[in-house]
Amino acid sequence: MINEEQPMRTRSLERRFKAMLPHKLKRKFAKLLCSDGLGNVVKKSGIKFNLFGGYFNYELVSKREAAKIFLGIWESAEIRFAKRFARNENIVELGSSVGVMLGVLSNLFDHARFICVEASPVNFRKLNQLCRELNPSLNVTLINKAVAYGSKVIHFDQTSTTGSRIQRSAIAQGERIAVEAVTLSEILENEKVDGWYTLITDIEGAEADIFFKDISALAKCNKIIAELEPISSTTVEDQINQITAIGFELIERYGDVVYFQRNGAR
Repeated sequence: MINEEQPMRTRSLERRFKAMLPHKLKRKFAKLLCSDGLGNVVKKSGIKFNLFGGYFNYELVSKREAAKIFLGIWESAEIRFAKRFARNENIVELGSSVGVMLGVLSNLFDHARFICVEASPVNFRKLNQLCRELNPSLNVTLINKAVAYGSKVIHFDQTSTTGSRIQRSAIAQGERIAVEAVTLSEILENEKVDGWYTLITDIEGAEADIFFKDISALAKCNKIIAELEPISSTTVEDQINQITAIGFELIERYGDVVYFQRNGAR
């Protein structure tokens, strides 16, 4: 979730206007919009698009999730940044979930190569189904692994239809799942990514290890779009400082969703 108490740095007039609204009011309004009733209408209508201009199959998700995806409330800050900035020959997305981002970007950047990494087997099956419905000429690679460092296997909870989290407690709150781990460097090497790439990441704080432990993997990355989260070892501000220290400039920020560009890149 976006921490709207954090400083905002964005050029979007829409986002600036929304930031002036009380957080409780926005939450109530979003809850009202994203009702089971609207979701049911979306699912039964047979439409396959959302207000971000992306493709999506609403049969893959619940009624409430269908409403959020259709209205563009689902991962809205990340998708808005990606639509504006993710112009690159390679786009690597960590935490692809059920493919909402892919459904949007594949309509905009149909000549790009997409590498989508999703840990949850439940979400991955839905992502795979969505991918089969997209333009068959798209260059898309799907990887069912968890990005992690220092472990070969990651355990996490499947907390909802599309939600998951790394298992940090002794008692699982949802369905505990073990998934093979992989590093960003291994992904780039295995997939032979040689040119410049955009990194899009929303993996519940696991991306922090990339910025501190896998800096070499970012050598050919010139754009980073990420939802940062505080974890036990580092804060969001520490991560921002680290990304800046390794050669990136913070261009825009909305809450904890950030867009970085490599110094000197266009």
